[in-house]
Amino acid sequence: MAITTDSYAYDEEEINDYVITAGFSTANDYLTYVSGATHTPAFKSIRVNSFSDNANRDVIIEESIDQVAAASIYGGTYGANGQFEAAFRGWDFATSGLLLGALGTQDPVNIASSCVHGAGLRYELAMVPQALALKIVDEQATDTSGSNDVHGTTTIYRGVGITNMEVTLNVKEYSRSTFQWIARRAEVYDAGNNSPNNTVTGEPAIFYNAVLKWKPQGSSVYETLKCKGFTMTLARTMDQDYFYIGSEFLQGLYYNGLTDLGGTITLGAGDWQRVRTMLAGETTLGVNTLDQGKREFFGSVDPDTCATTVLANAIPSGEFIVVLHTPTGSAEVARITCNTAKLTEMARSLTGRNQFEKTVNWKAQINDVDKFYIEVYNV
Repeated sequence: MAITTDSYAYDEEEINDYVITAGFSTANDYLTYVSGATHTPAFKSIRVNSFSDNANRDVIIEESIDQVAAASIYGGTYGANGQFEAAFRGWDFATSGLLLGALGTQDPVNIASSCVHGAGLRYELAMVPQALALKIVDEQATDTSGSNDVHGTTTIYRGVGITNMEVTLNVKEYSRSTFQWIARRAEVYDAGNNSPNNTVTGEPAIFYNAVLKWKPQGSSVYETLKCKGFTMTLARTMDQDYFYIGSEFLQGLYYNGLTDLGGTITLGAGDWQRVRTMLAGETTLGVNTLDQGKREFFGSVDPDTCATTVLANAIPSGEFIVVLHTPTGSAEVARITCNTAKLTEMARSLTGRNQFEKTVNWKAQINDVDKFYIEVYNV
């Protein structure tokens, strides 16, 4: 599987002024545009663990009173979507354009190399989607001549939008990333066109040398967050019905709703601090219930002492940083920072004499001050 950006996939000049044309250059391994726009960068291979795709013609069915089944069936809107999973190799995700697809169009900030990490790039959440192209080589497919000659085929998905990115860290595993996508259309080629640019340049992060830091709101000290699992989900709601009369193809990538950035932290059985904070609002000894010392309905601020009995209903919050290292621990490969994360839900369960299962859910707060960004480094 290989990826490149596809910036003119939804360009109106490309769509309105020219016939539909396949744009993959097998000789150069990039995409061209009939409008004369600059060709894309060459495809960059990434190593994936699993992949799936789906093409749906969303057929239009005529139901008539004189027939027991569909009287006629016609093609409707053209839909293509799928998902893939890969070890989190941040630098490959950057050089292929995948992080632009997940976080949006931007010029990532350059980060100078140091003894901690190599030179890198910083990505923030952006408002405008970046269209990608995916290349899938099916090495098991036979040709269409009837000779049953297995030589592979190639599918190019154009105008791809990343609708969901999930990063997970679990004990006994390397860091995994799952991406969900939609596409405008597909191009197919009866030959296996592997990308020359197929060197895997990044190393996956392993659970034992990932470091999670948490700084509670109001504190200046980072705590080491010990946990059994960590999940971060970036769900970017896209309009998957942006069609016009006169075409069966999607006409643009538009974020259509609030981006949902959050996840789940699986705690150890002995963790009490996060549970206590969710139940009572804070970890201070002697505070045993939420808004202890406050008043419902009749709270007020004393004009003389400035003491308050007004409800605060505080949500536990803080900054977290996830630092991923090479398997040998010699350098950082990525750093994920959320300036303000709110803990929104706690759940714990127990069966028989087994350990407690404890989880807390978190959600990111993003504004002009509170940021979320991903840094990846070339190791």
